[in-house]
Amino acid sequence: MTPTEYQRAVATLRRQCPTLRAVDDSFGPPSPNRRPAGLDTLVRIILEQQISVKAADAIHKRLTRGLGRLSARALVDAGEDGLRALGLTRQKAHYCVELGHAIRARRFSVAGIARRSDADALAALVDLKGIGPWSASIYLMMALGRTDIWPPGDLALDRAVRQLLGDPSIDPAATADRWSPYRTVAADYLWHYYRKTRSLSENLI
Repeated sequence: MTPTEYQRAVATLRRQCPTLRAVDDSFGPPSPNRRPAGLDTLVRIILEQQISVKAADAIHKRLTRGLGRLSARALVDAGEDGLRALGLTRQKAHYCVELGHAIRARRFSVAGIARRSDADALAALVDLKGIGPWSASIYLMMALGRTDIWPPGDLALDRAVRQLLGDPSIDPAATADRWSPYRTVAADYLWHYYRKTRSLSENLI
């Protein structure tokens, strides 16, 4: 999605959805959450599973200092013990080594999924050990810039949707269908809302 296309999506959502327009009026428009496509970003997403972004950043720095540029060969050569010595849990070290093996054996291509449809790219990622629907969706949204993806089970998005709509029992994923074909941009709006309101709450304590 180009910057012009992103701004067009923001304008469309603002015009069509009073909830997102209220977020825009209060906190300004969102910015795209984007990362470079490639193995490094995929590894970072694995590292971020179930821990804070800050903690994942610290582990990623140790990983890149220890291995240099991340590559499939570097992950495989380090092995699970080598990755654990750099701060990865046993489980995440296993996932990263398996990812390296899949790439080297040509069972998976990071570059190749960029040419696939949303459904095919998600399926190829979820087929990897340690990559679930949330991680796969985040990669499509942030690294590939796909416009109509919603990451299932994202706690920040779930809380934002329920708070904005005033219904704690609502199904956020089903609710997100109203924002298609720009669910990715709607998610940016809601992450933006979540960060801003959490910051305000912290400042009041």
